[in-house]
This record gives sequence, C-alpha cells and structure tokens, in this order.
Amino acid sequence: MNNYTNLTGREDLLESITTLEKELSAKTGKEVALVAYSPVKYAELSDDAEALSKITELEQLLSKKTGKDIVLVAFSI
Repeated sequence: MNNYTNLTGREDLLESITTLEKELSAKTGKEVALVAYSPVKYAELSDDAEALSKITELEQLLSKKTGKDIVLVAFSI
C-alpha cells in the first residue's frame, strides 16, 4: 500500500523540513512544499512514450485549471 511517511510526533524532523521549505522558497521566489514518502524510487518511464504523453497532458490540464505550474512524479513502490 502506498503511504505518506507519518512524521507525527517528530517535531525535530518536521522543523527541519519546514526550515528547508522556507529556504528553498526564499531562493526560488516560489512556494516550495516537501513531501515525505516511503518506500519509494522513481519509476523508469523513459521508454514508455504513451505514459509520458499522458502524464504531460495531465500536467498541462492541471496547470491550466489551477493557474500554477504542476509537475507529476511517478514512483515505483
């Protein structure tokens, strides 16, 4: 099952993540959000043109509907 990593009660880790989000936001001039997710590795889709096309189309649709740049990331669990 896919689960976000539960960091409840780990204020030390949450504080570190929040600090890094703020630093990255200040450097980029954009809001940055980090997500803790485990176990995970990036999915290898470079040879799957159809999947990449569908992901790109969905990114464009979500970006248009939200008015924000949206990037989708594929993970293998």
